[in-house]
Order: sequence, then C-alpha cells, then structure tokens
Amino acid sequence: MRTLYSKRLFRAVPIIALLVTITACQNPPPPAVRPISVNLLLLGEGDSIDVTLNGTPDEHLPLKFELSGTGGINLPSLPDPVMAIGKTPHELENIIHDRYIDGRIYTAISVTVTPGPRYFYVTGAVNPNGPGKQLYTGKVTVLGAVSAAGGFNEFAAKFRVQLTRQDGKIYIEDCNKALKDPALDLEVLPNDKIFVDKLKLIEITLGKS
Repeated sequence: MRTLYSKRLFRAVPIIALLVTITACQNPPPPAVRPISVNLLLLGEGDSIDVTLNGTPDEHLPLKFELSGTGGINLPSLPDPVMAIGKTPHELENIIHDRYIDGRIYTAISVTVTPGPRYFYVTGAVNPNGPGKQLYTGKVTVLGAVSAAGGFNEFAAKFRVQLTRQDGKIYIEDCNKALKDPALDLEVLPNDKIFVDKLKLIEITLGKS
C-alpha cells in the first residue's frame, strides 16, 4: 500500500507544479511601486528658489531666482554662475558653500536654499477648466492629480495615462487597475507632465474606458 501511494503521489507532483505555474502566470503579482523621497526632488526649469547667505561680513537679503535656460544663478562675489537645475536644494546649498569657502571669499558661511511654489501639469481628456498647471502641495499620485485637474472626461482612455518625468522618462498607468490596487498608482513629482489619452473609435466600440 505504501509503495502504491508513493507512486501515485510521485506522479501527481509534476501535475500540481504545472497547475501552480499556470495559476501564477494568469495572476501575476502587481509590480512594486517605490515611493520617491521629497528630499531627492531635483530643481528644474521654471522653479523658483530663495538663497539665503548667513554668517558673512556683508549683510545679504534673501536672493530670489527663477530658473531658466542653463539654470545658472549669479551670486554676490562669485565670478561664475552656479548651476542650479538638476540639483536638489541640499546639493545646491553645499555647492554654493564650497564655492565661497574654496574661493577664499569667506572663511565661514551658512547657505539655505528654499524652493518656491512648484507645479505639475495635466493635459488631454480631462474635464473643462481643469487641465494645465497645477500647484504641487505635497505627495500626490496620478489619480489624485487627474482629480485635481477636473477629473476624466467621457472620452478618456483611463487605462492609458502617460506620466512623463522631468528627466524624460515615460510611464504608462492603467488607472482602472490603480483604483483597485493603490500600489499601481504612480507618485507625481514637481514638473511632471500627465497626459490623458483619448479613446480610439475601436476602443469606444469595444466598450473600453
């Protein structure tokens, strides 16, 4: 009896393994979406910053800059512009500090870089009066950003929403799936661009949304 039972169990093992494999293929786990730390946000074109220099013999009011073009900012007593675009505020603070100290302009200085209001952009198939420039007030996802911009209109291809980062990387989000699984809802960062595509005629015919 034991031998017969062992043979049957041995024969059943490959079948069970195959069923497990098929089930896993039919229901793949959702991809992990890694949260992005606000401390890692890079300054981009269109951002504004205040630069405060403390502890120097000369008194300086906070210096205000709008970043554009090459992203260089001109600071008192420094011979060359300091490149700000592509740096985090903390990185820029260290760069400015080292330029003053290494250049022996000051022996001690404290630098603070404070970003001004930051924005993201929503365009495409969203309700009227909503699309365009949106104020970034803190952590927001694609679904939240579209909602802030007026919500999807009746022609929106919710399963094909494009998120473009400021570094040019493009991601496609299926917002229908993200509604059911928040882990699939991508985080939106300042200067990101969201484009809600319109349904194609064949997709409308098939009842997609």
